[in-house]
Amino acid sequence: MNNLFKANLLKTLANKKENQGFTLIELLIVVIIIGVLAAIALPNLLGQVGKARESEAKSTLGAMTRAQQTVFAEKGRFAASMAEMEVPVGNEKFYAIFLDQAANANANVPQNGWMGAVGVNRDDAGAVTDIGAVANGKNGTRDYAAGITYDPLNRIFSTVVCRANNSPAMKDAKYALHGTPTAAGKTVTGSVSGLSGNTGHTTTNDAVASCDLGKTDEVK
Repeated sequence: MNNLFKANLLKTLANKKENQGFTLIELLIVVIIIGVLAAIALPNLLGQVGKARESEAKSTLGAMTRAQQTVFAEKGRFAASMAEMEVPVGNEKFYAIFLDQAANANANVPQNGWMGAVGVNRDDAGAVTDIGAVANGKNGTRDYAAGITYDPLNRIFSTVVCRANNSPAMKDAKYALHGTPTAAGKTVTGSVSGLSGNTGHTTTNDAVASCDLGKTDEVK
């Protein structure tokens, strides 16, 4: 049946006069179809572009959680500064990576194990221009958080990477997750948000790093 249909269609097209063009109605139908297809496909395309850009945040935060284990082995605590982790940051295109501003070398505080990735745009010199909601809105990205915990009872690390979720609050905030991020040249400082439970602890038995499910979802 398909072959017969194709044969009849080709025959019909071949018999059309060469100088016979499309009618206005036919052209309008084609334009409408293209518009409908674009309206369906464009949001999906932008979503996929945003996810590709987010790989930058996930890979850098993953490297930082691994570096945190090395710092803990050397100092008995997690990092109190980005320099202690020796992970190069500041050259990311769509994100700025930072350690919670409450991290402290003189105290074993949970914030030593809290790391964030906030959406940014940069100028030609690499300095941060847009940050947070503005950058996420332009780039189709979401903020990320990562945390690490040490369980002294079982002598194991627990790590988690979290992404701003689809809750109404996060949608309204353009997936800006972190508190008061402030640009300083190529880098950013601020308070990490989106983590929960025992994230960052080093002296709590059976401690597990986890996401704040009201704001974030865990990224596997």
